[in-house]
Amino acid sequence: MRLAPYRVHQMIQDLMRDAQGAAAFARDPEPAFERYGLAPEERTLLRQGSRNALIALGVHPNLQMKFARIRRGATIEEASPLDEQLRRLIEAK
Repeated sequence: MRLAPYRVHQMIQDLMRDAQGAAAFARDPEPAFERYGLAPEERTLLRQGSRNALIALGVHPNLQMKFARIRRGATIEEASPLDEQLRRLIEAK
């Protein structure tokens, strides 16, 4: 498995920190693709957004989940099932 270029990982991480940027990305990803200088092949795979496309691009598994949340327009604060499970484990102690 090859690793995605740093700029792809950086874009996903930046979008996770910026709720407005993530919402804008969910509506239209092209400005973000331009800002990070992504190649046409990278853009095509990210537009597909499927797990297989992200694997083919070499996106880290943790960032694959985050990217899926961004694409569907989930808010940053929205808890994933894993987040909820971790919260319950912490509270149980």
